[in-house]
Amino acid sequence: MGNIMEARTAAYKLSSKRLQQGLTNYGTYDSIYMATTSNVKGTLALYKDYDSVLTVGSTGAHAYEAALAGAKKVDQFDINELQRLFYEYMKVGIMNLSHQDFIKYFTLKKHSFMMSFYELKDLLSDELYYRLRPNLPEDVDMVLGSIFDCSNHIDLLMSSLFRFEHRLDTNYLKQMVSFYNEEEYYNLQDILRNNKCEINYHTASLKELPYKFNDKYDLIILDNILQYYQNIPGLNNSNRVHMFIDKTLSSMLTDKGVIQTNYGFTIAAEAVKKHLGMPTSMDIRISNPISQIQTDIEMKKGIDVQLLKKWDNYRYDFIDAVESFEGLDTNNVVITYKPKRTK
Repeated sequence: MGNIMEARTAAYKLSSKRLQQGLTNYGTYDSIYMATTSNVKGTLALYKDYDSVLTVGSTGAHAYEAALAGAKKVDQFDINELQRLFYEYMKVGIMNLSHQDFIKYFTLKKHSFMMSFYELKDLLSDELYYRLRPNLPEDVDMVLGSIFDCSNHIDLLMSSLFRFEHRLDTNYLKQMVSFYNEEEYYNLQDILRNNKCEINYHTASLKELPYKFNDKYDLIILDNILQYYQNIPGLNNSNRVHMFIDKTLSSMLTDKGVIQTNYGFTIAAEAVKKHLGMPTSMDIRISNPISQIQTDIEMKKGIDVQLLKKWDNYRYDFIDAVESFEGLDTNNVVITYKPKRTK
């Protein structure tokens, strides 16, 4: 109960503070993502023939994508205990709501930086909470329920409890994550209701993975965690990142296993292209000249270029960019590690 009370206290504190856009602190009790920020569908399509997966948790998008692709066991990790609780909340929603209602309560019809009350009236509404409450795990209700009991959902959305700077519009999420589409939603609902894939969620940091998990995995997904490698103790330069991946995380792989090492957004993809001597996007230069400065910084400090430049264990793939919804013709980059294996 001690951890539950700590989580409850932390959630109250966040709900009483106004949202701070762009804040990238990541801790044990921190602001909650309501949806993924990356192209999950495009990322998972790069990998085939995996049964066991270890993936970053967040809202569960990567785990669900893997389950829909046929994975039999998925373990998730996230440093943020409040994120785990929200994952459980959303999972109960998927298991109990029609697709139409899920879309109504967990997405927005359009993306805008200035949302009206009317446009937000259904997103994570009080009505949804009390509808799901009878089916919620006790820890979820004790932490989130107490907040919904004394605050309305609009105030919570505008507080630091949730990260609200990322896209939540329906068309965007349908493009980036399979289960937001009706057919795949009901496929996932069936998987969850009938335990067709063993899916677990653990509160753990990246550095704790070798001590928290004993299994071997066909695929390990880090998404964009290493975008912030310079802020991770013990992983603050590219040599340490590579050693952690090559010596530590690789020991958690099966004989055919690989690691999705990093997900790079448009600037990172532009830096990789520049490093490889490939044409870069004119759209970026025209729309935002500052992006060239950002690209040069990414070339020097970004983890993607550093890994590709120094070691031959890594491959790159370009996929559809999440920023394409902002009118830019760009790519995102996915970096994959494959260990050198002796025959």
